[in-house]
Amino acid sequence: MALSKLNNDSFDDTAVHGRRNLVINGAAQIYQRGSSTTANLGVAADRIVQEAAGGTSTLSRETLTSGSPYDEGFRFYNRITNTATASGAGEYRQIRYTFESQEIASSGWNYKSSSSFVTWSFWIRASVAGKYTFTLQTADGSAYLYGFSTTLSADTWTKVTQAVPGNSNLQFDNDANAGLYLHFRTWLGSTYTNASSENSWAAYNAANISTSGIANFAGTTNATYDVTGIQLELGDKATPFEHRSFAEELALCQRYYISVKNQSTYAPVGVGRAYSGTNGNCAYYFPCEMRSNPTVSVANLSKFDIVPSGGNPTAVQNDGGNLQSVKVGFAQSAGITNGNFYQFEFGGNTDGELIFDAEL
Repeated sequence: MALSKLNNDSFDDTAVHGRRNLVINGAAQIYQRGSSTTANLGVAADRIVQEAAGGTSTLSRETLTSGSPYDEGFRFYNRITNTATASGAGEYRQIRYTFESQEIASSGWNYKSSSSFVTWSFWIRASVAGKYTFTLQTADGSAYLYGFSTTLSADTWTKVTQAVPGNSNLQFDNDANAGLYLHFRTWLGSTYTNASSENSWAAYNAANISTSGIANFAGTTNATYDVTGIQLELGDKATPFEHRSFAEELALCQRYYISVKNQSTYAPVGVGRAYSGTNGNCAYYFPCEMRSNPTVSVANLSKFDIVPSGGNPTAVQNDGGNLQSVKVGFAQSAGITNGNFYQFEFGGNTDGELIFDAEL
């Protein structure tokens, strides 16, 4: 995902554009992990993370059937539903998207200059009327925060556009680590709402994320907060959203996370050699280059087989690799002969899932 356009249909996906667009999973076309999550740091649409403390909330991918975003081509959106209230000073609800630092460093934005801009735009809707806060936060060097807010009417889609200038204190390293966080601050406890001003960069201070007077979203059971069409782009004006194909979005998302699921028949993951009486590994080549050497795990370990030894593996792990491929390590308590070749495969069912995770 380049700082080309940060596009997000629900979050469809990310990009800054041609002019250059950085696009997110803004339309939420891609959701490899499932369409909803209740977890802190849980993901529904790819690259879109829920951060939550206190009470309970659900981040979900929802279908859009009408309204202004629909008329612009959006068919999905991301939703936080407040399933149990929160009111503690240190509690919060928010959505986060993370750019690699190299995306910003090489985007063409002269981020050290206050006369050079990026523009962040998105559609948003909340069932609770009031003021809502949004921030850009840097990760390299000394962290800096740029915050702004808008006031929403209840249950009404609103297009938000904000031009953000550079600042001499900003730092973005040319690497694949986190560089810039976009936060939709759905609700913040009083610990975080002591900022005295908005619309400017300041050294990051958790107490000064937002000004006071924000909507009491977390205090309302079943309140909803929806966002789609997220885009970050070079310049001080927003341009039309850069809709991308499903195939392009999937490839961009697979840089961070790859889910391989079985299709109800026996299917090989790979063939490899045992290097002890209980362990072996096989090579797996990724469909695209991943951000970093990923963790390897499986869902439903009992749905995998080691052939011809028979039986299920007792563990799966990363036995070494790089951005293009990995050795998928497997273990079995007995039945493997050191030096022999074995096939690591999906069993004949639809419940097995092999996961490669290099998410920021």
